[in-house]
Amino acid sequence: MKTNYQLGESTIQTIILSSNISQSPEFSSRKSFLVSLFLYPETPFYRYIMSTGISRYELWEKAISILKEPDEKPTTFLSLTIEDTRYLLDYTLGELFTEALKIARRSYSRSHISVTDLIEAFGELYYSEYVEFLTTFIPNYEEQLCAKKPKFEVETPAKEKFTIPDKLKFYLTNLNETYSPDEKECKICGRDSEIKQLTQILMKAKKSNAVLIGEPGVGKTAIVEKLTWMIATGNCIDKLKDSVVISLDVTSIIAGTKFRGTAEERFNDLISFLENNPKCILFIDEIHLLLGAGACYEGALDLANALKPILARGNTRVIGATTEEEYTKYFSKDGALKRRFEKIVVNEPLSKNVYSMIENQIKHLEKIHKATISKHLVDSAIFYTSCFNYETRNPDRTLDLIDRSLANAEIAGKTKVTKKDIFDNFSINENKFKNMSIEKKMATAYHEAGHYILHRYSSELIDFKRLAVSIIPAENYLGVNVCEIDPDITPSNNRIYFIQLIGSYLAGRIAEKKYSSKYTSGAIDDLEKATQIARNMVTKYGLDKISSNRVFSFNSENAIPSEQISLKIDERINAILNEASIYADKLLTEHHMHLKALAEALAKSGIMSEKEISGLFKQIDLQNS
Repeated sequence: MKTNYQLGESTIQTIILSSNISQSPEFSSRKSFLVSLFLYPETPFYRYIMSTGISRYELWEKAISILKEPDEKPTTFLSLTIEDTRYLLDYTLGELFTEALKIARRSYSRSHISVTDLIEAFGELYYSEYVEFLTTFIPNYEEQLCAKKPKFEVETPAKEKFTIPDKLKFYLTNLNETYSPDEKECKICGRDSEIKQLTQILMKAKKSNAVLIGEPGVGKTAIVEKLTWMIATGNCIDKLKDSVVISLDVTSIIAGTKFRGTAEERFNDLISFLENNPKCILFIDEIHLLLGAGACYEGALDLANALKPILARGNTRVIGATTEEEYTKYFSKDGALKRRFEKIVVNEPLSKNVYSMIENQIKHLEKIHKATISKHLVDSAIFYTSCFNYETRNPDRTLDLIDRSLANAEIAGKTKVTKKDIFDNFSINENKFKNMSIEKKMATAYHEAGHYILHRYSSELIDFKRLAVSIIPAENYLGVNVCEIDPDITPSNNRIYFIQLIGSYLAGRIAEKKYSSKYTSGAIDDLEKATQIARNMVTKYGLDKISSNRVFSFNSENAIPSEQISLKIDERINAILNEASIYADKLLTEHHMHLKALAEALAKSGIMSEKEISGLFKQIDLQNS
């Protein structure tokens, strides 16, 4: 049997040691493997044995006496190839490796197996053999057991507690103190790719600074929290194990610094602290606030400029977080600061991945509210929050809804969340929908159905993943097409793609006119987006005949040279919008039966999922085939 388990370096050494103990380079029994596990230095068992006063010589003597006992060789084997050498292990050890991998993933968020994982798995699977083995070394061990799952704890010299100087405590916070070293489960799940990127950047010799970029609510701060948990509990690479994550509150460090010299003094205190504590990792949320922070007059030293020298040297590591808009608006203006940070883009997770990311946080909320919520209802929460809070981002918006739903259950004295507890959060929206006139419902339904038809039947818009359509009024919109951009699909980005994309924005207005024979003002946002894409096609993307070999902008390098060219650009924008409008009208006409059926169904139900819409369209296609 072959295996593809990822093993840590210490585990590989243990297997090699096990083969040497059994005096065979190709075979290891369960007994010899168990001996090598417990003889490996730095394991909890080894430290415990050493603390009882047993010498290394006595330890090996007892181990050899165990191995001298008859041991029946298995007939089936687990094959491992390590460092070009093949090892055959007892087949039952496959169970051990599988259980160890589960422990590593469940308790430590690791994908590789360590010696400690294998020892813990041995106690789970072969408990009697485990106790018998330990009793060989500690005769009264069985009497000492106070729990089913034995653990060895050795008093180790207490580490010197890291403290932040009093004068810095006002704006610095030690995030490591948020977690206990014994805390086995991290509330933050997923984001393994981002954590890996972040770790690689922090390990660089120079400019080991990262900036997390993403929309509010996607979990930028959560990534830092997970990294902090990994460091505080020792579930990180050795180079980061002694690190301390410190959070800087930018608004607090500049508070009350209106007098010249006050801000500079605080900046110098901060820089001196960071230089004297190279194990610190400084986290700055809303990092764009550094620019201009503390400058009392134009040209004065701000926090960004004060930090630039230490950011470049590599002795100090900084993690920042901001949005794409703020990054472009502020960081792009300061090239010296921008080049000192490496970008990590944090995308909103797809709906199908949200539950696995927030599962542990849901457990935490359940403990607080003393109520539980089923996975089925969590999936419902993910669906409904995407319809009613579409302008916010997952996983934050779903967690917020679950928190409120659990609170509703707690108020009602219930121990389980029901669908009503979720719907109660949207009762105002439901009432607004019920009070809408049939004409308003149908106009909104045609509008949203028009957008849906274009997304579904446009051949180039393959990166849009449709989830639902809603015409129940939300805070800032009457209706919405709930879509996600699939990061695993790359669209063509050619001229046809952008024409169809513009058409999808114009389709709502065009479809609404098919119902009421007139336009309404409810598509302002759609028109603005459509116009901006058309402008970019002409001025930025080179996808129009006026600009196929150049770009246009209002900066000094590529300024629009004349009013005549500017007028031509406007003409081409209008032509593109007209072309996209004709395309949208043609597609809606071709699918007029689908458009009408979807609009009527939406007017009745208010919300329809992609599955429900596909079922409706299938019936229409069968009737007309």
